[in-house]
Amino acid sequence: MNKTKILCLILFVCLMASFASCAEPAETESVAESSQHEESETVSYSEYQNGNGEYIAKTSGRRYDGQTITFLTCNEQKIYESEIVENVKTYEDGADCTYPQIINDDLRIRAETLERELGLTLEEIQLHSPIRKNGEMLQAVIRGNMSSTTEYQVIVPCLYDGASLAAQGHLHNLLGIDGLQMDAPWWNEEFNKSMTYANQLYFSIGDIGLVNKANTAALFFNFDLWKKHGLTEKYGGTPYELVENGKWTADLVFEAARAMKKDITGDGIVDYKDEYGWSGQLDDMWSIFFGSGEKIASADEDGYPSLTMYNERSNKVMERLQEFMQSEEHVSANDYFSVTDSPVDLTREAFISGRALFFNDVVGTVARLGNMEQHFGVVPEPKYDEDQDSYYSLVNPWGSTCFAIPACVPAEQLTMVADALNVLGASSKNTIAKDYQEVVLSYMKTRDDESARMINNYILPTRACDVGMVYQWGGLDILLQEMASKPLGSFSSQYNSKKNVAETALKNTIDFYKEKE
Repeated sequence: MNKTKILCLILFVCLMASFASCAEPAETESVAESSQHEESETVSYSEYQNGNGEYIAKTSGRRYDGQTITFLTCNEQKIYESEIVENVKTYEDGADCTYPQIINDDLRIRAETLERELGLTLEEIQLHSPIRKNGEMLQAVIRGNMSSTTEYQVIVPCLYDGASLAAQGHLHNLLGIDGLQMDAPWWNEEFNKSMTYANQLYFSIGDIGLVNKANTAALFFNFDLWKKHGLTEKYGGTPYELVENGKWTADLVFEAARAMKKDITGDGIVDYKDEYGWSGQLDDMWSIFFGSGEKIASADEDGYPSLTMYNERSNKVMERLQEFMQSEEHVSANDYFSVTDSPVDLTREAFISGRALFFNDVVGTVARLGNMEQHFGVVPEPKYDEDQDSYYSLVNPWGSTCFAIPACVPAEQLTMVADALNVLGASSKNTIAKDYQEVVLSYMKTRDDESARMINNYILPTRACDVGMVYQWGGLDILLQEMASKPLGSFSSQYNSKKNVAETALKNTIDFYKEKE
């Protein structure tokens, strides 16, 4: 594979996009019929489908011929592919860097649907910033709000910036916009629940975007090694079967990782050059802790976020996690920054070469495993134990983008924005949502339809994020990673050392929500 194609795959995985260029204010008319939030609290997805099973959007009935809906996006790359508008086939440097054709077709169809149904043209303004959070995107939105810009109506920041902009009052409450179908199945229900407080939701993820899907935690396993070591017989099933039977637990997975441990270099240590059970990084502390059903913060009985990071169960989860992270079964990329600026390349290569049983990352990393000869598959993060009611998949707040409406968008444009997001969402559900798993499978030399089932039934439907991780109260998100190297039994003292600062920061956020009620 040549360098250009490899670069394209990397760009595809890390894809970030936005919508740009603004529309002229529409003439004032009666706003859409009552918001779906005033309808029945029990929402059936059939309400959003026609007789042919196609998803349909509710709109105000207005048309916006000649106007534009623009999304503002940002990426660390100077040239990056869009998750919103169709990508051109050739960039200025001549590189053929596009999404797989099926996705580009979907993006084109979606824009055509928007123009056909509403008369709106879809555009995007792309920003470049080497700083992932608190960078140019954040500053551009703040400047735009202060100057009441009309360049864009929707922004696509990373989750961290979404939280920062929300807490500073720079975003519209999505639940307060009449006609915006936030209960529709093209928005992520679990994510919305985790980020909604006092009937306020300022940013969301869903089928309109691809970056949030690509940045959903997932566990890759080498099926050939699983069979070679007799693990199907030992544990009573393949990883797929264990997931479906509710037996895919941390104890089982960590024990299976012990099947692979060999110091092939003979230097007395097990590292990325050897054979071992688990290729990972410190983000594993996030994804497995979240996958166990524990969170830094959750809604309390009054509907506001409260710290739930430390409790009897989470203490057990943490101790089990620490034991594993500090064992030779786990090799962390974070230990090798002295070797390379991109140490995850080293641990990923160990998996590709068949020297690691597991590789823990995000769904989109499958594009970087395309040259792996051995049969591999994709499964969700393990439960803590079999009593856990569900699997949970973390949307990584660093890599994922979200969708929000900046405060500079005037009231007379909100109906247009709501109509546009509804139509884009329904069209995405009919196209991109169906084709995404096909894109993932296309990178697997050994096509594995069971992996598609894992993605569709267990990974994407359970994806969400921890509100405490996104708002970063008191640095508790970083504490999760720091615990990987802390002594066993120290979770309580480490948590208490940050608790007061975290509670003060949390109170400021709650005060903001209460002020906006």
